[in-house]
Formats: sequence, C-alpha cells, structure tokens
Amino acid sequence: MNAQQTDRLTGLLGMAVSSVYVYQASLIEDSLLADAVGVAGVPIGIGYLMCLASALLFMKSWLKSKAEASAEVEEVEPGGSAHPHWKAMGLLALLLGFLLLVTIFGFIVSIGVMVAAVAYFGGARQLKTLLWCALITGPALWLSFDYALEIHLPTGMWSQWIGK
Repeated sequence: MNAQQTDRLTGLLGMAVSSVYVYQASLIEDSLLADAVGVAGVPIGIGYLMCLASALLFMKSWLKSKAEASAEVEEVEPGGSAHPHWKAMGLLALLLGFLLLVTIFGFIVSIGVMVAAVAYFGGARQLKTLLWCALITGPALWLSFDYALEIHLPTGMWSQWIGK
C-alpha cells in the first residue's frame, strides 16, 4: 500500500469515525444548568474539526500526482524508529506511569515528571532543559486549570501527608 492509498483510507476512516462521534455527542442531554453552547458544544466542535481534517487528508491524496507517490520511498525519518509501534507502546507506558503517579503525588509533580519523560523519550537530552521544563510545566498547568478555568486537579496523597 503506497502513501496515497494510506491517506485515502485514513481520511475515509476519519470521516466515518467523526460522523459517529458527532452523532453520539449530539445525543448528550443538556442539564438545567447548561449554558447557551450546552454540554455537547465542545465534543461536536471537535468532531467537526476531525471530519474536516480527514476530508482534507482525503483530498490531498487525490491531488498528489502518481509520479510523486511512486517516487516516494518509505524511509525512517532522522531520529525516528524503524518500528513506530514500539514508540507508541513506549508513550502508552509513560501515560500509564503518569496515571499511577498522579494518585500518589498529585497532578503538579506527576505532570512535570511526565513532560520530562516524554521529552527525553522523544530525544531531548539536555538535563538542564528537561529539569526546567518539568519544574515549570506542573505549576503552570495547575494554575491554568485550578485558578483560570476553575477545574480542580487531583492533589494526590501528599496533601494528606502534610495535613491539607
């Protein structure tokens, strides 16, 4: 299967999945406390964006000339993996580690560790940069969610240890 066929198949599947997603999102009932957008507004918007992206991918596959498609040789990108599924499994393992850490250490510490681990896994190797990124990301995201958006994030068990 060449790149054009892969893009066509991915585009068609994306449009089908997004259609089902929008339909299911439209079935979400509004509560009495719902605003003008309603609880289904964001999921429906995401579904439409996913459908648009899939349609653009599908159209791109038809616009690419056959000469370009046959000339493309599938190579491993620089710094990439010959087995991208293993890389995806590694990222999934990091996500599972985050889920385990967040129950114990809370969001701030866990997201900092997660960001540093994903950056290291992606190829970042400067310890100073990874450390600063981890130290800044956790509090910045927590402040954004907790204070700006008023979405309370898990504090973990450490808050019980310090008597909060």
